[in-house]
Amino acid sequence: MIINKITKYTIGVLVLFSLFGCKKFLNVEPIDSLSGNNFWRNKDDAETFTREVYRLFRSGVGIDRPVLLIGDFRNAPVLKTATFPNRNDISIIGRGDIRTLVNTVRPTPGTDAERFWTYNVEWDKVSDWTPIYKVIQSANILYDLVPKVAENDPSFSANEVKKYQAEAVFMRSMSYFILIRLFSDVPYYTNSYNQDALPRTSHVEVAKKCLADLAEVKDDLPWTYSDPANRGVRAMRGSALALMMHLNMWLAGFDKDNATSYYTATDVLGDELYQEGAVAANAYELLPIERVAEVFNGRSREGLFEIPNNVNYGESYGNLRKTYFAHVLHAPYFLLNSTTTNLSELTYDPNYMKTIYPDGQEDGRIKSWFTDLKGENFMYSGTGAFTFFKFFNLALGSGNTAQSLGNYQIIFRLADAVLLQAEANANLGKDGKATELLNLIRGRAKAGLYPASNNYENNLSDAIYWERCKELMGEGHYYYDLVRTGKIYDPLYSSRAMSYAGFVAGGWTWPINPKAMNNNPYMTLNDYWK
Repeated sequence: MIINKITKYTIGVLVLFSLFGCKKFLNVEPIDSLSGNNFWRNKDDAETFTREVYRLFRSGVGIDRPVLLIGDFRNAPVLKTATFPNRNDISIIGRGDIRTLVNTVRPTPGTDAERFWTYNVEWDKVSDWTPIYKVIQSANILYDLVPKVAENDPSFSANEVKKYQAEAVFMRSMSYFILIRLFSDVPYYTNSYNQDALPRTSHVEVAKKCLADLAEVKDDLPWTYSDPANRGVRAMRGSALALMMHLNMWLAGFDKDNATSYYTATDVLGDELYQEGAVAANAYELLPIERVAEVFNGRSREGLFEIPNNVNYGESYGNLRKTYFAHVLHAPYFLLNSTTTNLSELTYDPNYMKTIYPDGQEDGRIKSWFTDLKGENFMYSGTGAFTFFKFFNLALGSGNTAQSLGNYQIIFRLADAVLLQAEANANLGKDGKATELLNLIRGRAKAGLYPASNNYENNLSDAIYWERCKELMGEGHYYYDLVRTGKIYDPLYSSRAMSYAGFVAGGWTWPINPKAMNNNPYMTLNDYWK
């Protein structure tokens, strides 16, 4: 992995985030013991530490492990193709066989073509939540200690302290959001140097706590940054609002007695994001379909929070099989396989593709995302000929260049938030507003508007759901939308449906690495995976 060049010089100071057993459960060494008491002297110290928090998130969530792939592959209509070596893992995770996925023994590299994915994708590493807790711990330290800068440097204003603390709260809450979607109940704490062994807290309660924390600090974040290098990759007020919308929609699925209040909150937050952030503050916009490639090149006005990858900033990915885009391209655009260069490693069930892109229906995304430089597309092929150019800069042509692969991993963007708000309004019975929001996305894509086109038998909620599948394909939302809506156990929406009994028993979760039990008598694993 190549580390952002901006933070390379900090490594000697900040390689301090390690977890310990015994009486130091989920604790880190105090930074003063490693960097001296002269840290937190000025804004540069605060900035250095804050950038390290983001680097830890980029590494632990976006680069070193296939955390984000789960959202697109698990129980999804994905198919492995005829590439060699064999990508059996695509079939395994597609059918939801997580036990096989994480327990397959990793062979010596180069000795077993049937299992080569075990040391390329490394699904088993997701079970270890340590890298994400490192982000949480560092965010807690930032929140507690950044006020020291104001004590040592009078030029560091109270508003700057609040802004850095708000970034800390966002990164902590973002990390907990990743954790609860993976594991359900998780240990929750906000103090800097936790000394106590902790039990798992209900994921519903964790989400509520994160919402309360974010509500207190969201207004301390800027709508955007004057420096475009920070746009989308540092927490903004829009980032916090999008996360709060997602947390509310997650709660609506699991705390059903209070679902109406969560839908209402999502609608209010969506209005704040769009009316105040996009319209009044002019901080965000839905880019025209002709410019939508800018979104995935990163730091765009549509992006709300993303993991950066830009060679001009010294950023790059590690093993590309941990990323989505590498699975859906082939030569001449992108060379991943040396033996089957003309095949993508992954394709989609043609029936699914025809559900979200009905044959013969106009949609600008077909040209932008599926049509190659020869004017051909293979979106319904169900074979390795399939290509998906959403995350590839076709303007640079073919050639597998670093620039053409400079796509960002999008966590939140404005289109996602608009569709979440549309979903919330549909659930509240506010069909007019829901339709207006849905058509914002369809109109931008130059697709037929609802209800005249693609109305799914005049079912507005279905139209919004399938629009999310279409618009957010490859951005890690598919599986979690199934889970939070309960569609995961409905074969009308999931071709790889989970049984309701399996869902209730926790089959939607990911197995926790047993080392989490070490020195913690209060810890439990996910029973479904024992």
